[in-house]
Amino acid sequence: MLDAVRAALAAIEAEGGFAIELGCASDDLHIEVEGVGPLRYPISAATARKLCAVARPAPFGRRDKTLHDVRVRDTWEIDGGRIEIDARRWQRTLAPTLTTIQQRLGLPEGGKLVAALDKMLVYGPGQFFAPHQDSERADDMVGTLVVELPSRHEGGIVVVEHHGEKRVFSGAARGPKDLSLLAFYADCHHEVKPVQAGYRITLTYHLLYRGAATEPARLPRDAVERLCASVDAYFSTPVQLPYSRSTPQRPDRLIYLLDHQYTAKSLGWDRLKNVDRLRVAALRAVGERLDCEVYLALADVHECWSCEGDDWGGGYGYGRRAFGGGLHDFEQAREADDHELVELLDADVELGHWVGPDGRVAANIPARLTMDEVCFTRASTEIDPFRSEHEGYMGNYGNTVDRWYHRAALVMWPRARSFVIRAKVSPAWAVGQLASRVEAGRLDEARDRAKELLPFWRHVAPNQASEAFVLKLLSVSASLGDAELALGLLSPLGPHHLSPRATPAFVTLVQRYGSSWAQRLFSAWQAATRHDTPPWLSLLPHLCEALAAGGAHGKALAAWLLSREVESFKRCYTGTLRLPDALRAERIEGYVDDILALLATAAVIRAPSVRDDLVAFLTAPETALPLMTAGALLKRCREGRTPAAARALGLQPLYRRVVALLDRAVAAEARSPDDWSIEPPSGCSCALCKQLSAFLRDRARIEVAWPLAEERRRHIHGVIDLNRLPVTHVTLRRGRPYTLVLTKQEALFERDAALRAQQKALLAWLKKQRSAFSESGPSIALS
Repeated sequence: MLDAVRAALAAIEAEGGFAIELGCASDDLHIEVEGVGPLRYPISAATARKLCAVARPAPFGRRDKTLHDVRVRDTWEIDGGRIEIDARRWQRTLAPTLTTIQQRLGLPEGGKLVAALDKMLVYGPGQFFAPHQDSERADDMVGTLVVELPSRHEGGIVVVEHHGEKRVFSGAARGPKDLSLLAFYADCHHEVKPVQAGYRITLTYHLLYRGAATEPARLPRDAVERLCASVDAYFSTPVQLPYSRSTPQRPDRLIYLLDHQYTAKSLGWDRLKNVDRLRVAALRAVGERLDCEVYLALADVHECWSCEGDDWGGGYGYGRRAFGGGLHDFEQAREADDHELVELLDADVELGHWVGPDGRVAANIPARLTMDEVCFTRASTEIDPFRSEHEGYMGNYGNTVDRWYHRAALVMWPRARSFVIRAKVSPAWAVGQLASRVEAGRLDEARDRAKELLPFWRHVAPNQASEAFVLKLLSVSASLGDAELALGLLSPLGPHHLSPRATPAFVTLVQRYGSSWAQRLFSAWQAATRHDTPPWLSLLPHLCEALAAGGAHGKALAAWLLSREVESFKRCYTGTLRLPDALRAERIEGYVDDILALLATAAVIRAPSVRDDLVAFLTAPETALPLMTAGALLKRCREGRTPAAARALGLQPLYRRVVALLDRAVAAEARSPDDWSIEPPSGCSCALCKQLSAFLRDRARIEVAWPLAEERRRHIHGVIDLNRLPVTHVTLRRGRPYTLVLTKQEALFERDAALRAQQKALLAWLKKQRSAFSESGPSIALS
C-alpha cells in the first residue's frame, strides 16, 4: 500500500525547477576588492592573477569539519568582508532577478527572496570543486546564487543534481560584459568541472527566504483524489509486520520524508521548498477528508547497507573499484566515504521537533519508527549523511556502511486512533489521559480507553515504568472498578516496581479486588520474568507488613507471598548446589540478602512456622549454608537491629551450628609447611578426575607430569580453572601425546592462613553477640 502512496505523491510535481540560469547586464554591478581596486569588465587575466594574489585557498566542509584538500576543492576565495559593492545600484538589477528566481524555483508568493553576499571565488586553469552539497548557514537559507562575472575562460561548467536528475550549466548566453546567474537549492549536489583555460570568477550568495507564504498551493484535483484513495487504502488494510506472528494490524501512521532538508527553525508549513510545498499541501487536504491529524517533524534516519569492499586485491570475491579517473578519483571516493552500496540491510527513523497544524511547536514526542510506515520520493542516499561509519569484514560479518541523515517529514494518522497511537509512543501520557477521565467522573469512557491499550500494552508499558508512572497506574487501576482490566494494565510491570511509595496504592488495589486477584497478578509477573528483571525481595518485608495491616485480603496475600518466595528460594538454592564448588560458593554468597529479606518478612507478619522451616533448610546437612556464608548472614542480621530484633529472625539454630563448627575449625592444628594437600572439587567422578583427586589429596606431591591427549587435557584444564584451584597447568608440546604438567602453588598456604584468620575473627565476634542469638532452640546435629 505504501507503494501506491509513494506513486501518488511522486505524480505531484512542482512547476519550478531545482536550478535555473539567467543572464543580465553588468552595468549596475560595481565591485571593488581590497588590495586590487575596482573591477572592469570583462575581467582581464592580469586582474584575475591579482585577485588570486590577495585570495586564499578555499576550504570545504565535511560534516562538522573545515578541511583543505586540493583533490576535493582547488580554487581561490576572497571573503565577502573584503569586497565592496554599490548595493543601491546593484539592487536595481538584482531585485527583479530574485523575483524571477523565486518564481522559477517554485518558492511560494508572500515571502521575499533575499541574497546575502558570501565570497568571491576565482578558478584558474585546472582548478575545480568536486561534487558536494552546501551547508545551510542560516535557518532561512534555501539556496545558493552564483553570479559569474564577465571573463574569458573555457571549461568550469557546473553540474547540479537533485533527486537523480542532472542539469549542466555552462553560463547563460550573454555578451562579453554580461553576467550569468545560477541559482539552486542548497541541498542539491553540484560540482564545478575543471577550468581548461583562462579564469572563471564568481560571486556566491546565500539565498534567504523571508516572510511567509500567503497564496495556497495550486493542486490538480485528480492528483489529490488519487492520493486520497491510496492513503485511505493504506490506513484501512491490515498488514503483517515482518518477523511477527501477531494478528495483522492496520498501520498506525503514515510518515512521508520530504525531498528537501530543513532545520528546526526553518521547518514550517509556510516555508516549505518547491515540490515539498505541493505534496504537503496535498497530504493536508487528504488529512482533512479522512479526518487525520497532521504534523511536520524532523527525522533522524539511520540506514545500514552492505557495500562493495575497498580491498585492492580480490579477497572475498571483491576487486578494486573502477571510478573512471585513476588513483585521484579512487582516493577522492575514499575521502568522501563513497562506498558503493549494494543492499539495504536495516533502517529506522526517529522523530522529534513536532510542528502542529497551527504552526506552533507541539509537545515533543520522541518516536522511533520502522520503515514499514515510512515512504519517500527521494532516497536518503541522494543526501549527504551527517555521520557515516564503515565496518570491514569481521569473520562471518560482511562489509557494511552505517549512515545517519537529518531529514524532515510529514506525519499523519486517523484522528479516531489518536489515543492508541499516542499511547504507543508515550504510555505515561495514556495513563494521564485515563486519570483525567477518572477525575472528571467519566468512568465508562476511561474503561473504554483502557481496553484499547490492552492489545499492545505489554510491549510499551515496561519502557516507561518510572515511579511516578507506576503510582498513577496503580491509582487508575483501582479507580476503574474492573478487576480484569486492572490485571491487564498491571501485568506488564513487575513486583520490583512496588517501592515503599507505591505500596499504599497497591494495598488499596488488594483491598478492592481481593487476594485471589493479587495472586493472579503476581503469577503473571513471575511468568513474564526475564533474566534482566531487577530483583525485588528487598521490598518484600515492607510490602508484606503493609499488606498484613490492610485487612483480611492483605494478610492472606502476605502469607501467600512469603510461602511462595521461600519455596522459590529453596528451588533456586538447591539448583545452585549442583554447580562447581567455586561457582556454588559465589552464588550462595549472593543469596545472603534474599535470605535476610525472607526472615525479616516472616518476623513482621508473624509467621514463625515459615521462618523455622527456612532455618531448618539452611542448617540441614544436605543444604546447609557454607560456614563463612552462614557467618556473613549472622553479621548482616545485626546491622541496624537491636538484639531483640535480631532474635526475632529465629536464627538461633544457625548461630549454634556456626559457633560449634568454628570452634572445631579453630581448635584444629594449622596446616604444616609440608602439607600440600588440596580438597578435591565435587562433581565429576570420571577416571581422569579420580586421578586428579589423588594428586590433590597427596600431602607430599607438588607436581605431576601427565601425558594426555588434547580432549583429556582440556577437561583437566576446565576442572582446575572452574574451581579456581591453586594449581598451574602447562602443556609440554613434545612427543605424543603432549604432557600436561600440574604444579601446586604457594597460594594454597596463603589461602589457608587467611581463612583461618577470618574464622578466628568471626568466632570472636559471634561470642560477643551471644545475647542476640541466646534463646534456646532445637539441637542441631553437626555431622
